[in-house]
Amino acid sequence: MFLDMASKLEKEPAGQVLTVRSKRTRALKMLGDYIDTSIRIVGTLFLADVITRLAHSVIEYFKFPRYYLPDDRLSTILRRSCTYDKRIAVTLLGFFVLGLIRLSATGNGRALIPTVAYLAQMPLYWLFTGLGRSTLSSSHWIREPHGLDYASGMASNYFHGYLNLSLPERNGDGLKHRMAVYEETHKITFGLDRLIILMPDEMFVKGVIDSDLLEEVTPLETVHIQRAGVNRPYKHAVYKLKREINGQFYYFAIEGATPMLSFFESMQSHISATWQMHEMKREIWLKFYRHLKGLLETWPETRNLVEPIIYNSHDDNDDLVDVGEIIIAHMENKKKIYKKSD
Repeated sequence: MFLDMASKLEKEPAGQVLTVRSKRTRALKMLGDYIDTSIRIVGTLFLADVITRLAHSVIEYFKFPRYYLPDDRLSTILRRSCTYDKRIAVTLLGFFVLGLIRLSATGNGRALIPTVAYLAQMPLYWLFTGLGRSTLSSSHWIREPHGLDYASGMASNYFHGYLNLSLPERNGDGLKHRMAVYEETHKITFGLDRLIILMPDEMFVKGVIDSDLLEEVTPLETVHIQRAGVNRPYKHAVYKLKREINGQFYYFAIEGATPMLSFFESMQSHISATWQMHEMKREIWLKFYRHLKGLLETWPETRNLVEPIIYNSHDDNDDLVDVGEIIIAHMENKKKIYKKSD
């Protein structure tokens, strides 16, 4: 009797150990099967993607030859079609390394190669290739710093074709010099020693800025610059603030962002407007501001010469905002910043 009890006590721990080991073995096998299946799925998707890219390359080569130079048409098309996003490239490389690890651990390469049943699912990939695309993904694309979107193009043209020509100090002339001469000649004081560029969210600024607080006066001296074979005049408007602040009336060099006005006008035209432009107008407005501000701050010759002001055209009660109030608030905020820095 005692011997039977002792033998039972001896057998139970051994059985428990075997149970734990078997569970651990099953768990590891399940994990291994999951990894093998994932590698097969990724391999199938990659193969379907390669076929898609090659098909697009063939179509591009024969249908759109005018977009390429004859000497490097094929190499350019293949380079473009075979370019992967860094995140995707790293992920694919990770799965490739994982496959090598599994192959070395199991020695079973067939478990990693997609079977006919997997390859038969490739049409689903082609069918749902655009599943992740949406208007929101277009918004994200606009926000990316690639410089290929409409907003970045407008900002770059505005900067290189206008601001970087008329504002920097060259040959003893520039915005700062013209503003200093203007102050001396007219015995006035500028509230901000830079050009203010208005960017309302409506993107519309009249030829003469509409404000109960601002009065247009004599502009800054016109500067002529040779540009593409034309002697172009560049002139900046000046406005007087009709509200007295700290015992004086301040003056400002102000203009609207002309590319934004052109974009606003293009949206009103039936020959140029698209629903995407209307849908993405706020994205384009914000990207234009960010890209232009980045260009102005990056290039040494335009740094501290422009004050781009972005604002909502209407307040919370849907009343039109007076841009004069916006400029006053901006000037006072700048003065606070200057005092802190001193």
